[in-house]
Amino acid sequence: MIIWAGTSSDEVGMIVEHLPSILVPKKSQEVQVVPGRNGNIVLEDGSFEDYEQPYSVFLDAKEIGGIQRVMPRVVDWLLGHEGYQRLEDTYFPDVYRKAYYSGGSEFLNIFGEYGEGTLTFVCAPAKYFKMGERPVQITSGGKLFNPSAFAAHPTFVFDMISPAGTGSITVNDSTVNIVSNGQSYEEGTVTVYLDTAKHKAYTSGNLNLNNKISGDYEALKLGKTSVISYTGDVQNLRVIPNWWTV
Repeated sequence: MIIWAGTSSDEVGMIVEHLPSILVPKKSQEVQVVPGRNGNIVLEDGSFEDYEQPYSVFLDAKEIGGIQRVMPRVVDWLLGHEGYQRLEDTYFPDVYRKAYYSGGSEFLNIFGEYGEGTLTFVCAPAKYFKMGERPVQITSGGKLFNPSAFAAHPTFVFDMISPAGTGSITVNDSTVNIVSNGQSYEEGTVTVYLDTAKHKAYTSGNLNLNNKISGDYEALKLGKTSVISYTGDVQNLRVIPNWWTV
């Protein structure tokens, strides 16, 4: 079963016919050939390329009005979203991907009651562990181990008194400072989200706080234990690790 943008293939009368292929994304590399030198020079920046993930599917529309009734629901499900969406399947239940669907699929019409075709999603290279979505409560000086082979960019969630709150969050040797700029954005204690992947800070009310943040973000290093500490008015720190693999 596929779960695309929060809706399962079962809900639109679609069956995945067999286990999907297991694909490994390609590294972003520049290969240079130097005359007279043994071997190539391989330049890498640590990134990976998007890849295509096909699913062979079967539509059983006999009991629900035929293909002409089912296909509009399938089209809405596939094409009614913009950009990358969450893609899950029951064959790899511990991870999810970010993908987009461009269309262009062709479905074989079998007696107006059944359909066969291939869905191809364009996937970002990262597979995110669902366990990495769970917030981890951290006391200052606490440690967090990265079980993946790839450096993760966490989201820090913490409480702070508005508007005069100041403090810092340190991961190993890198510190992010939260400064008071006198701007009153909400009364009392607010929940602040610090997304290190997007370099963006905002409140639970989606108010941008980038002008209160300075310093360096540090990824949670691959296969390492990071020490996380915080000072000042930063309270109740939770870390959403965003562990991932390829």
